[in-house]
Amino acid sequence: MNLPFKIIKNLFIKSAVISFSAALCFCASVLASPSNDSNNNITKNNEKLKQVQLSIKQQREALDKQISKKSNLEDSFKSAELKVAEIAIQLTQTNNQLDDVNDKISKLKQEQHKLNKEKKIQQTLLASMVKIAYLNGKHDYTKLLLNQNEPAQLERLITYYKSINDARVKQLEDIQRVLTRLSEIDQELAQQQIDLLALQKHQKDERQQLALSQKERKSALRQLNKNIKSDQDKLKQLQANQQRLTNAIAAAQSKMAVDPAKLAGLYTLKKKLVWPTKGRLKSKFGQRRNGALRWKGVMIDSALGNRVNSIAEGIILYADWLKGFGWVTVIDHGKGYMSLYGHNQALLKRAGDYVEPNEPIALVGQSGGQAEAGLYFEIRYKGKTVNPARWCR
Repeated sequence: MNLPFKIIKNLFIKSAVISFSAALCFCASVLASPSNDSNNNITKNNEKLKQVQLSIKQQREALDKQISKKSNLEDSFKSAELKVAEIAIQLTQTNNQLDDVNDKISKLKQEQHKLNKEKKIQQTLLASMVKIAYLNGKHDYTKLLLNQNEPAQLERLITYYKSINDARVKQLEDIQRVLTRLSEIDQELAQQQIDLLALQKHQKDERQQLALSQKERKSALRQLNKNIKSDQDKLKQLQANQQRLTNAIAAAQSKMAVDPAKLAGLYTLKKKLVWPTKGRLKSKFGQRRNGALRWKGVMIDSALGNRVNSIAEGIILYADWLKGFGWVTVIDHGKGYMSLYGHNQALLKRAGDYVEPNEPIALVGQSGGQAEAGLYFEIRYKGKTVNPARWCR
């Protein structure tokens, strides 16, 4: 098509009456923006993560001040684990933003592909109309008006040519709309690609920071373990850790602001629940752990950074760092049932938050003095631990 767009439009627009309502309805149907539900969810999750991250940062800064006044191996170790958690959450936020940008790019490309197909169809129709207009060019309105032998026929021909002109003008406006939107998509894609590259660089920097923080944590753990000289010392430490956990849960229950009475509990969910993370059972419930001490939960061997999900709906009762268990989340499921998730790398929820089944609540880690990554998982009923294998499959 060699004729300029404006000349073609002027050729067709003579005596035309444009139907704006039809054109607007068509534009609205084609250019309706995709659902923003996924983008809103990502934004809400990132806001929650920012609040958790700020809390961790404040704890770490307070500990750093304490350590500068008095050297304490346990405080140094906790500070190192706080730093790991803080950077892990930053990395999670960046990954969420990367998912968001990639989703936008994918949707823009889909729209671009659809509009390009529409443009080809419209160009074919327009070329056909130009050809017809050229072949019928001698039958203009002036000649029709001079030919007054058959007034009825004249009226029908005028109506016919007016309808053709209306259709031609609408076709021109449709193709102009498509070309405008394609130009906008090109600009949006260019900006999204710039954002993507910046986020990828930011992600790389955060991974490097995380690796350095994990080295600091490993060094602090090595120093801490030097003080444990015998199995008896280890047993005493494990017993003290269990007592600390019991006390922390009791204290959290006494301060709980949300009433879990409406929650359904876990009784009807036996053998129906999914394990909170992927991996094999490294240590099973009831197995001997140290001396007379036995495992009150299970250890799931899982990769560092894997998502830890809630096994059922509930309210976060406790979410903090606890000596011996590292980053711990406890969920109240109602009717006396609780689930506990320990040794996490970072927590994604705060105390008081409502969680749904299989919702991410933490990242698999090795906090609390673990040499390898994994998740410690318990289910409790009325304060007593029960075998998680009876509920999870």
